[in-house]
Amino acid sequence: MNCTTCDTPLEPGALFCANCGARITPTPSAAPPTIALPTADVPAYHPQPYGDQYGSSTPQHYTPPQQVVYAPVTPPSSNAATVSLVFGILSWCGLVLIGAIVAIIAGHKARNEIRASGGRIGGNGLATAGLILGYAHIAVLLLACVGFFLLVLIGATVSR
Repeated sequence: MNCTTCDTPLEPGALFCANCGARITPTPSAAPPTIALPTADVPAYHPQPYGDQYGSSTPQHYTPPQQVVYAPVTPPSSNAATVSLVFGILSWCGLVLIGAIVAIIAGHKARNEIRASGGRIGGNGLATAGLILGYAHIAVLLLACVGFFLLVLIGATVSR
């Protein structure tokens, strides 16, 4: 076989001519034997550039999944704690002695119930507020009674 450019004899299997440097294209002397392989009915693959099932033609950027933050679940308030607070407020607004006594009893009952529930029932602050209102109202009532008694006592000694 000779170079097609400079007609120099070439070595068998050479890719370039040693004389002029031209690329050698091998000429097939005989066609290689072909082997027929069984083919399945597979549809041809036609990739779509940046296309997806929704018809987007631009590349989609990866966004990492967002971290889910759950809000803390607060346990339901004790009914006795709510009653304690309501009657503690009512003791200052009109139910003078009865409101304070109910607030104190319901407040202690609610705190025991909350303590025994192991965190399933809330409302400790409501019960404490009802207890404070009830005890404060009883303290004010006792001071008022002592003051009234002292006024009566002083009035009785002065008028003699």
